[in-house]
Amino acid sequence: MIIGSLEFTQDRYSGRLRTLALDTQITLVPAELNESENAPEWRVLRGDADTGVEIGAGWNRTGKRVGNYVALQVDDPGFVQPLRAILVRAGTGDDVWNLLWSRSKTRDPR
Repeated sequence: MIIGSLEFTQDRYSGRLRTLALDTQITLVPAELNESENAPEWRVLRGDADTGVEIGAGWNRTGKRVGNYVALQVDDPGFVQPLRAILVRAGTGDDVWNLLWSRSKTRDPR
């Protein structure tokens, strides 16, 4: 399910995150360099790069089917658990990216 559309300009992504409960501007800016193995490459901000509040993080990944993408985790005290989504090229141009979400599948306890 597409829950957002962002545009890549200069060194950041910006656009909107839209669900039934949310409709907010988000911006992904490069995270400070960190030598930690699992450190995020992106900071997710609610709002713009200058005044936005950090609400999550993103990690660069590569998949066989989608190529390069960003795995995102967004959190809020009102959420039961963090929202996890991926940012992939929309296919309409190099600068347009779609934010995709799908519900985690419950594993069979057998």
